[in-house]
Amino acid sequence: ALGDGGSILYSDSELARSLRQLLKYGSERKYYNNDIGYNSRLEELQAAFLRIKLEYLETITSHKRKLASLYLENLKEDFIKPVINEDHFDVYHIFNIRHEKRDDLKAYLLNNQILSEIHYPVAPHHQQALRNIFKEKRTFPISEEIHNTTLSLPCSVCHTENEICHIVKVLNNF
Repeated sequence: ALGDGGSILYSDSELARSLRQLLKYGSERKYYNNDIGYNSRLEELQAAFLRIKLEYLETITSHKRKLASLYLENLKEDFIKPVINEDHFDVYHIFNIRHEKRDDLKAYLLNNQILSEIHYPVAPHHQQALRNIFKEKRTFPISEEIHNTTLSLPCSVCHTENEICHIVKVLNNF
């Protein structure tokens, strides 16, 4: 192939399944990794969109940082917010909070027509892909707490400041 990419020819369906899984982080089901895999998916159409989007990267980043600042400045202290380090420049790929009643909060948001996502719901030491690394039974209480309380809020170039202010108001009423 030209550039990144290629093809794999096979006649064995089990081999095909394994290869497809390896190309998607080692996962057959999103967020549940059976093996250590790769992120090897970039279609030509996606590459074309990315090429155009890169021209607006500064504007997109500035907008998302503004939305994040609305969350940071206005959410009640009931929510554990991201730690801000002045030496780092966060582009807010996601805006993640933590709350001890995360599942109830997610349902509450959905009842208010607000979508949220649990990014990375499975702690690394519970991933099937790492079963050979974590052979002995060990506990990781901080990891468990993070994975049981984490919730990503809307924060994209498609959201307006008014929408985020509305989401903050709904969250603060939880």
